[in-house]
Amino acid sequence: MSSDIDISVLWRQCCALLESKISPQAVQMWFGPSAAMPLEYTGEKFVLGFPPNSMVDWVEMNYRSDLEDILTALTGHFVEVVFREQELPSLADVTKSEASQQVSEAPSPAVPVAETRDIQAHRDAMLGTLNRLFTFDNFVVGENTRFAYNCCREVAAHPGESKNPLFIHGPSGLGKTHLLQAIARDVIERDPKKNVVYLTSEQFGNQYIEAVRPGGDRDMADFRQRFRNVDVLLIDDVQFFSGKGGMQEEFFHTFNTLYNGQKQIVLASDRTPQDMPGLEKRLVSRFEMGLTVDITPPDLPTRVAILEEKQHSFTRKLPNGILEYLARRIKSNVRNLESSLLTLQAYLDMMPLQSYEEVTKALVDKVVGSKFEVDAAMQLTLTRILEFVAHRYDVRVQDLKGKCRQTEITVPRQIAMYLSRKLTEKSLPEIAAGFDKSHPTVLHSISVVEKRISDSEDFRQEIADLERNIFENA
Repeated sequence: MSSDIDISVLWRQCCALLESKISPQAVQMWFGPSAAMPLEYTGEKFVLGFPPNSMVDWVEMNYRSDLEDILTALTGHFVEVVFREQELPSLADVTKSEASQQVSEAPSPAVPVAETRDIQAHRDAMLGTLNRLFTFDNFVVGENTRFAYNCCREVAAHPGESKNPLFIHGPSGLGKTHLLQAIARDVIERDPKKNVVYLTSEQFGNQYIEAVRPGGDRDMADFRQRFRNVDVLLIDDVQFFSGKGGMQEEFFHTFNTLYNGQKQIVLASDRTPQDMPGLEKRLVSRFEMGLTVDITPPDLPTRVAILEEKQHSFTRKLPNGILEYLARRIKSNVRNLESSLLTLQAYLDMMPLQSYEEVTKALVDKVVGSKFEVDAAMQLTLTRILEFVAHRYDVRVQDLKGKCRQTEITVPRQIAMYLSRKLTEKSLPEIAAGFDKSHPTVLHSISVVEKRISDSEDFRQEIADLERNIFENA
């Protein structure tokens, strides 16, 4: 064993840090004194002992990398972890309660250099751009988000390494912004000297426009300095890059500079790169270079868990039956789900109810019924959209799905495809299948409608009226 480091102290520090990567319960189960024991540390190798028949192979497969990362960080050089199965009689002398106390009281590694005032000010400025509620700890993980959540935790712990760029996509209101800001906060808190920038594509675009505008407060050199000298760049809603040629050109070079410098890039969008009409192919290629993960609407147990988490800060709690009722009525948008709970709580705070047990489903319908209607509209089917568009333009549904190229048919068909993409959670291939058309045809149709909306106020109003009619009659 190395004479410089006490193996028991090193192991306690390792377990304390491991809790932040998995959980205290998992650490206790697999690495507590009744489950594992440090046997030897040579400076290059850390030998960890396990009792016979203790699933040591499974533990090694799942946790060896984490242990090596932590021990390497603690010692300042790479440490190989060796898993050894053998009789460990001394394990029985330590109770589980003692093990829990040892782990919880383990000292954190000393910070080698105190943070300077400049570093503290830099840290506070970066954290000031983030929502303090958007952390990993208060993100409710369900099956719909588990993979994305785990990827984000890994990116925060090891920025610029394996998952770069990380591209997260999914419908609005499901937690993409929460995860991006959680990554930013975690990186900053781990190392406040890192330069971390989070912003939306609109904010990026506004700064770009200011930089290219003659007489602006910033020039392109300042703009490039800000975005090409960061350690972690996180951009939300990148679908709004579509159709903006100059902005795409600038971001393409920013992306290349950061990627080649092994700096972390995290992007979020309501659709995949391939599904963005008006996005240059070279950017699509860049966005797909790393890992692409999706977030889908949560299932009922996850929706209930989200409401329970949101209710933790409330003095008075709604009964579980009401939470489940809310969760059953709002399925597609977490933001809308949380908003319904806050609205209901605000209303009840002004009501002379002796107990929240008096809250009924009828009262819930009265207070937040409009949110139920919005959620129902978000769950529109392609068939319903086809029916609305066919009725509005006095054509048949089979014409919209057919091959006729006459203007009186092609225009409503393009509008129906555009609305199907905007108002449903269907992917482009699913929309293409619903119209019996090809994927490029759907992309082209959406692009045509978006351009007409941009160019013509009358057409924009026509589409807005159609959307409103669909919502009112869904």
